Amino acid sequence: MDSLSPELAARIKTGIPLAAAVTLIVFSPVLIVGLVVIVFAVIGSGELTSMLSKKEITLPEWFLPGCALLMGLGALGGSNGLHGMLLVCAAGWMFQQLLFSSEKSFSGKNLLGFGLFGMLLTGWSLSHMILIKALENGTALVFLLLFVISLSDIFAYFGGKHFGSIPLAPRISPKKTWEGSLIGAGVSALFAGLYVELVLDYFWLTGILLGLVTAAAGQLGDLVESRIKRLCEVKDSGSLLPGHGGILDRVDGYLIAAPLFYYLILLG
Repeated sequence: MDSLSPELAARIKTGIPLAAAVTLIVFSPVLIVGLVVIVFAVIGSGELTSMLSKKEITLPEWFLPGCALLMGLGALGGSNGLHGMLLVCAAGWMFQQLLFSSEKSFSGKNLLGFGLFGMLLTGWSLSHMILIKALENGTALVFLLLFVISLSDIFAYFGGKHFGSIPLAPRISPKKTWEGSLIGAGVSALFAGLYVELVLDYFWLTGILLGLVTAAAGQLGDLVESRIKRLCEVKDSGSLLPGHGGILDRVDGYLIAAPLFYYLILLG
């Protein structure tokens, strides 16, 4: 890896064993996958809380991780469990902020919105990975989602590096380009079309459309997390994964894509 940049070399050294571990986990029963997703969601929620605190948006340290834990446990019981826990967390937070907070004006209620946003962005969204695993052909569907997001990320990076010239979102992530984004989404869509035809017995065009939409959602999730980091003036959400940053940096592509993928599969 001498010819690689130190950052890329660190990403590869961390990414290979991480990918191997994820592969083994995906083949495990729903309970094991669910517990791993919960751990990721709890850690990611803590990272989001820490980032927001740098801009004096001080949520209780236990709040978002606690909501992620409850929603993950709810998801182990199905979609009704997940959404039931979301309602419990949201209602509890609204009542706490509106009835028991010391703030005397609505201008001081910004924590209310940030709390609701945070629980949706991390705990609720990532818990859909559990719901996907629990579906018929759940293991194959989880792999499809993982491959689509990973291929989109990899080919967007290298495509943008070699062919990119038009910035995708210069104020958020200056290195991302439209060319790279389109290459990443296109490769993911072609892979999805082939995958669903061979593995899931879906029509190939369905796979291409699913791949395109999911890849676009993954890139949007990446931009959302990049925007949060830029607003909070941090480079990474954490430092748990060398070369990758924090857990939230690693799962940002699933923040919007996982729920969207799940509901698209339900729609058929």
